[in-house]
Amino acid sequence: MANEVFQTLISIEKWANSADIPAYTRTRIKKELEKAKERYRDFEPGGITNGEQKRVYEALVKKGDDLVKKLKSRKSEMKDPVYSYLRYANAAYFDFKNALAPLSTGIRLFALTSALFIALSPQFLGAAFSLVFLVPIFLGLNALKKRRAVGYTLAMLLLPLAFAVSALWLRFGHRVMVDYQAVLLETVKATGKSPEAARLLITVPPVLSLLLLFAAGYMAYQLTKAKDMLI
Repeated sequence: MANEVFQTLISIEKWANSADIPAYTRTRIKKELEKAKERYRDFEPGGITNGEQKRVYEALVKKGDDLVKKLKSRKSEMKDPVYSYLRYANAAYFDFKNALAPLSTGIRLFALTSALFIALSPQFLGAAFSLVFLVPIFLGLNALKKRRAVGYTLAMLLLPLAFAVSALWLRFGHRVMVDYQAVLLETVKATGKSPEAARLLITVPPVLSLLLLFAAGYMAYQLTKAKDMLI
């Protein structure tokens, strides 16, 4: 016997095939629906032993029951609630399977990428420009922790800037490798720092830029894997 969630998905499929909704909306709903059907087709709720997971499953079943009742009388008005339910069902599946590792890793990498971006970008973009990103970064981290899809969007907005800053520092690092003494003297004159401090200024940031490049790229990979874990 199919589980309750899969039965709800079948009801949604019937609704989607007959409801008068825009083609784009129908395509978007069916895409989420097919993923959910694949995940819940052979899902066994009896295998859920964790208390929090049981509460999530019960909430998912209740939401589904309420949704199916409304589908019968308000067909065209239900496109947004249906899509929200499908996103919720797809995200909950990863809770049941204890498969949230990519999201956790992605959040940590977003925090590392953000810290490195804020530290390395003032040299080329100015301190004021870098500080502007503090609010989006904070909002993005908060949204990802709450498993909101907007967090993924904000993280991806930072990605090209992180790559750009990393590339600028790597180019500078190449110049340091080619003409170390000249760059060191320029840095001493420009900053008024001691040669020892100047060495750190011209060697540490290029190394950190390599870390930034890796962190940003791996962040994008992990968060893309985790997209269906977000609502």
